[in-house]
Amino acid sequence: MKKATLLLILTFAGTSTAAETNPLSKVYDLMDELVAKINAEGEAEAKAYKEYFDWCDDMSKNAGFEIKTAEAKKEKLEAQIGNLASSITVSVSKIEDLAAAIAADDAELKNATGIRKKENAE
Repeated sequence: MKKATLLLILTFAGTSTAAETNPLSKVYDLMDELVAKINAEGEAEAKAYKEYFDWCDDMSKNAGFEIKTAEAKKEKLEAQIGNLASSITVSVSKIEDLAAAIAADDAELKNATGIRKKENAE
């Protein structure tokens, strides 16, 4: 009887494929597919991370250059502000001198006009 059962099992095993009858091989196939999928996703994520890292690196360099440029421009503008402030001071001084000269000339003109009126009156 044992021989008949063993013969019957071997007969069924020979007629069907090993993948259909062996659930363990199905599990191995699914695991192989899952490993391949995980590896593909890992490669895609690694590529995306590298692109993001490169973008961050580029932005960092650009920001550094922009900061240096802005600092240089700031220094130039501060120097220009200093020059223009001294020019304003000099100009205000000239304006005050000219205003004093105009006032003096007006006083002389009034004085001269007064003298002429007296001379004309005599």
